[in-house]
Amino acid sequence: MERAGKNDPIGNLEKELSERGIACVRERFRIPALPRISPVAGFAICSAGAFLLAAGHPSASFLAGLSGALVLLLDACGFSPMDWLGPKEARSVLVVPGTFSEEKRKALFLGVPLYCRLTRAGHFSREATLRRVADSLGFILSLALPVFAGAVTLRYLPPFPPAVLAAAATGILAARHWTRPAPPPGARNLAAGWLDRWIPVEEAGFRPFILIYSGDEAEVKFFLAKYRYPLLRGEGVFLEFPEAAAGPPAVSAREGAFLLPYRVDPGLFARVLQAGKAGGIPSPRMRTLRLGSAGLVAMARGFRAVTLFRLEEGDMEKEAFSEESAIGWVNGILDGKGCGTGSRDDLTGKRNGV
Repeated sequence: MERAGKNDPIGNLEKELSERGIACVRERFRIPALPRISPVAGFAICSAGAFLLAAGHPSASFLAGLSGALVLLLDACGFSPMDWLGPKEARSVLVVPGTFSEEKRKALFLGVPLYCRLTRAGHFSREATLRRVADSLGFILSLALPVFAGAVTLRYLPPFPPAVLAAAATGILAARHWTRPAPPPGARNLAAGWLDRWIPVEEAGFRPFILIYSGDEAEVKFFLAKYRYPLLRGEGVFLEFPEAAAGPPAVSAREGAFLLPYRVDPGLFARVLQAGKAGGIPSPRMRTLRLGSAGLVAMARGFRAVTLFRLEEGDMEKEAFSEESAIGWVNGILDGKGCGTGSRDDLTGKRNGV
């Protein structure tokens, strides 16, 4: 994160929220910096295991392959402990405190990145798609390696010299992750300017937690770790509405890498769709987000989470979707509209501008 000043968007937003009378807490911490160690180590270990298999050492290859596959599996599920072995960098986020989880009413938090990743230049770009395909093939190779090595060790298969090709492929993937540059900032997220519309005017009643962060899922990991007790078994709604996007609204049905997507909780998903219908959004697009998203991080840690966003493709005149529609959609989720559980009695307090 840049130093405080004109290049410090978190600091500028903190000042702006303070001027608008919205109490928030700025949390400062350190997170792993690029390059990320977990995928590099996972693919490198698998590459070494494949070389061992080609060289006629199946037992050692089995152990190496199993270790590398485990590291990659944890990373794909949102857990990357090996990243802490690398360099660190300072970051900060803003947290607007809300109502704590209780036995009968769980907390809800809104995750609002300042910059969007779900854009044509980000997650939906051709380059990002090719990276995901390459990583998926490497992940399949890493899972297959201990199987083949075990079969050779037990003499179900003869020695396997072609494993050198798998070693080269996973080695290339490890090098690509090591040299991968930091992604450029995405499009500005319009939702960062709507925060006061989701905070009740009255102090009493239900209040959502709000997390404002740069867009890095590592910052979400910190937030969920520090606020795990106030948010215990709660729900998270992540919002990405890119500036100048002209497409239809969308909602994530699944989030996670190839073969390992987490399914959005059916109850939360139904509530999101019903809130959309009540707010004039009858049929948002449903998408599977195959990336290490903030929603994946939350679901992997036991929270119910979903991502709402707007696609960039589309005709502005044909898509009846405006800023007020997006704001009302989120307010409908917070108010429990149409959920049929009586939660509107729990979620008391009118919200600004609604």
